[in-house]
Amino acid sequence: MLVLGVCVISFVTEPDESNEYLLDTGKIKSSGLNNEITINASVPDVGKTLPYYKVIKEEKIRENVDKVIAPRKLLPSEEEAVEIANKFLEERNSLPEGVYMSNVETFTIKTSNEDSGSVEKETPAFLRVSYNRILDGYPVVGPGDSMEVCIGEKEEIVYFFKTWREVQNVGEVSILDVNSAIEKLNQGDSVQPVKSGHKPVEINEIEIGYYSDTPGEKQDFYKPVWIFRGTDEEGDDITRYVNASS
Repeated sequence: MLVLGVCVISFVTEPDESNEYLLDTGKIKSSGLNNEITINASVPDVGKTLPYYKVIKEEKIRENVDKVIAPRKLLPSEEEAVEIANKFLEERNSLPEGVYMSNVETFTIKTSNEDSGSVEKETPAFLRVSYNRILDGYPVVGPGDSMEVCIGEKEEIVYFFKTWREVQNVGEVSILDVNSAIEKLNQGDSVQPVKSGHKPVEINEIEIGYYSDTPGEKQDFYKPVWIFRGTDEEGDDITRYVNASS
């Protein structure tokens, strides 16, 4: 039995926000969702307004899909993979303003024993270099606005994916204060609605950014969102987005 495995080599986090203040730790219960949320995080000192953007057009590219999953003898190092990916994007004029490298992963093909479940053989497959976006100094979150460059042997690009929306600043919107955003989160009012009965969570990181919808989905504007990151009761990572424009 073949299983595609992944080993995370490194991770470059989104830039830290400056001028932060500590939000008082507290528990908020929602009788409507029967859920308890613990807030224990610092938040950026955001002004009363932030820019919002009109979507002009969307670019979507997907190449060499069939070449990705294949056994290979030798892969480049993570440093070499980043250099190869950057060079590839530069040659294609595909390093737009605001893009940054966010992740490097090594994928392998694992051959497992069906009876015992033990891995009998592990073969290199490819390295994936991922890119995300910063807009007006804030992270762009959600499934859109990202790029992936996958690299095999001898600097071969075995897969390339890009989804990117061109946007234009069209004005300012008033920003919902973080306490009101937490209340909306507690009520289940988020960009990606949460079903009732979900597990208790602890929020340990709060920031503000812009939400980019699924590639191909119609999106007219990029408006600010509050970003809540934390864990559920089993320790799994969770992320919630709440509209930040009041």
